[in-house]
Amino acid sequence: MMANDFKQIAVVTKNEIIKMLRGKKFLISLSIILIIFALITILKTVSDGGWDNIQKTSDILNLYLSMFSYVILLVVALLSSVALVSEFEERTALILFTRPIKRTTILIGKAMACLIVEACMILAYYILVCIVSLIQVGGISEHMAASYGIALLYIFAASGISFIVSSFFKRGSVCTIISLLVLIVIIPIFTSIVGGDTWYMLDTAGNTIITCVPEYVDGINEGREGFVGVVSYASMILNAFTNPDTNQALADVLYNFSQTSEYQSLDKQVQDSILYIIGFLTQHPDENLPAMIETLDALKLYISPMDYPDVPKEALVLMVWGIIGYLIAWVKFIKREF
Repeated sequence: MMANDFKQIAVVTKNEIIKMLRGKKFLISLSIILIIFALITILKTVSDGGWDNIQKTSDILNLYLSMFSYVILLVVALLSSVALVSEFEERTALILFTRPIKRTTILIGKAMACLIVEACMILAYYILVCIVSLIQVGGISEHMAASYGIALLYIFAASGISFIVSSFFKRGSVCTIISLLVLIVIIPIFTSIVGGDTWYMLDTAGNTIITCVPEYVDGINEGREGFVGVVSYASMILNAFTNPDTNQALADVLYNFSQTSEYQSLDKQVQDSILYIIGFLTQHPDENLPAMIETLDALKLYISPMDYPDVPKEALVLMVWGIIGYLIAWVKFIKREF
């Protein structure tokens, strides 16, 4: 590129930023970000326990960023999906393309404008999260910068996909809807169908926004281990009920206990509960118990620990998605006719 090309890119970028800031979709996108932040904060304040269980910076990130990737996709779909198609829909390309400016320069300028505006909007959300973190726990997570860095790459990748859509269709509203469907519905569905280690998928790499925080992964794994423990105990108890000899032996122990003075000193409700258990143990085992036990055992195998992500690899995946998206959009854009 010549020096004049860079100047033209700067001019296109500046004009596109001004146009975006004056548009309704920018206000809608900014409103969505602020409303989501406000809703999370308000709902946490009025919920049982309030902020008492928010004691660490990782808790703040978990609260505000666990589903933030969807917000990024929504903002990108609203802004980037109309970047190219607007020139054709509003017929401004008739004037723009007659000037001594390359279509490649126009595309780069528009892409840079979208990325700058979207990055600033997301940065505003992160600043608000940092303020809450300082107020609530007295500090900011050391992983905040890494999370924001992944968010920027996610914007780059998702914007590349939206540019593809914008280069193929003729109406901005259609481009926005299709971009939302592709980013929020179609790609996640494809990921779930493929299964296995889907590190190369856009949504999987985008989840690194929160999984790059080790404390978040540790918390998820602790919860999963606790759930597996409960399932294991339930399976063990049900398995015991399938053995008549074991049931009768336990019923005999409880029956003998019910004849003691210690039992007589118990609360009436506790006594009734023990008698109910004795009656239950002396019944014939339910024929559905083996199937229930098999289901619980299978559930234990299905719940696996969350792995720590390979952040550099996932960052590279996002870059590749974005580059491929912009290349396809560029090829289509430079050949597009009215």
